[in-house]
Amino acid sequence: MANSDYPDCLRELLDSEIFGEAVSLALLEVAKNEREKFHFATLLQLETETKARLRPLLYRYGISLAESIPIEQIEEIVHGYLASSWEDFAAANKAVVQSFLDRFEEIARIGPDEDRDILKSMIQHERAILRWFDMESRSEQEGSLDAVIAELKYPLPS
Repeated sequence: MANSDYPDCLRELLDSEIFGEAVSLALLEVAKNEREKFHFATLLQLETETKARLRPLLYRYGISLAESIPIEQIEEIVHGYLASSWEDFAAANKAVVQSFLDRFEEIARIGPDEDRDILKSMIQHERAILRWFDMESRSEQEGSLDAVIAELKYPLPS
């Protein structure tokens, strides 16, 4: 498990959004159809908006806002998407998202009250993504993006 010293662990939140944004953008570029393109674009929007919301928190604690992207991991995810069915791709990513959710809950438990709102928003954000992956993995397409879209201040036109 990563460092649990608050506020040092806040960098993990930003890194997760940087990673999610890069993955979403890479998947958007290779989307197999218009529906999947819209889903990846919506996730990209969520990751971008969330990353922007996190910056003031990290800045307040003097944590670097620099971005680095693990290209090899992204290429592996893109390859997995291209080699899988949509449902299998979604199912394969549920455990990854669950691990992020678990970590965000751990960070929220140790965070101070003044950071509670943003920390809770990270949990809600990750739950929305997990719900999306879960529903899509079971071919429950109707409303699978609803929780993700509800998180957006600037949703994409459908």
